[in-house]
Amino acid sequence: MQASGQQPQNRNRGRKAIEPAQLAKLEEFLGRAELSNLMRRQSICALIQGNRVQSVFQELYVSIPDLQQTVLPEYDLGSNKWLFQHLTQTLDTRMLSMLMRNDDSTISSSFSINLNVSTILSPQFLNFDSSLKAIARGTVVVELQKIDIFADMGAYIFARDFLRERGYRVCLDGMTHLTIPFIDRERLGLDLVKLLWTPDMGDEAQGDRLTALKEHIDRCGRARIILCRCDSDEAVRFGQSLGITMFQGRHIDTLLTERRVG
Repeated sequence: MQASGQQPQNRNRGRKAIEPAQLAKLEEFLGRAELSNLMRRQSICALIQGNRVQSVFQELYVSIPDLQQTVLPEYDLGSNKWLFQHLTQTLDTRMLSMLMRNDDSTISSSFSINLNVSTILSPQFLNFDSSLKAIARGTVVVELQKIDIFADMGAYIFARDFLRERGYRVCLDGMTHLTIPFIDRERLGLDLVKLLWTPDMGDEAQGDRLTALKEHIDRCGRARIILCRCDSDEAVRFGQSLGITMFQGRHIDTLLTERRVG
């Protein structure tokens, strides 16, 4: 499940670390609560000639900050990575259930969901897969976190092959300009890679480092990279200087809204 919805660490200062007792309370809530009001969507867009924005697909996720504020406002849900990992598996199941009973035609195709590898190998995912029309699977992207992939490469390869055989596209989420050099997209059998923008990215990628970053992006395939967390025009311009054409973030949301209003 989508982990990028976590609050930045500085917003969690003063909150208590979550423990198993709080996790049990949270999972009890998730078992009976209607989570549709916590579901968010954000478009991944291509910027084409003249910076015209065109939606490619939209990411669906449960907002971790809103869930935290609703159920356990005094706790930091991301403070214990193992408990958080367990929580995301529960959220995976709830998200799949919501999508199976979904009557919103705008999220019946062309969307992405961030799942754990273990979820893809579960009966719940098989049920979800059966609920999709064959033509829709080709428009669905499954996003995986790097820590989950490398924790068990055998399980990942099995899950990846199943997904691709069924027509889904597979995306590696959470890469940075420091980690992307260590990823071979083709050998991992990935269709897409998400690269996180940070404000210091442009400062750190100067001279030879910028040349090296361009080479790594070219090796991955410029058309296969999504620059995400683009909250400013600076992020988009930097991405375009590297040849990237797909973007996600608040600045992109603004451009998309302006296009609709215009």
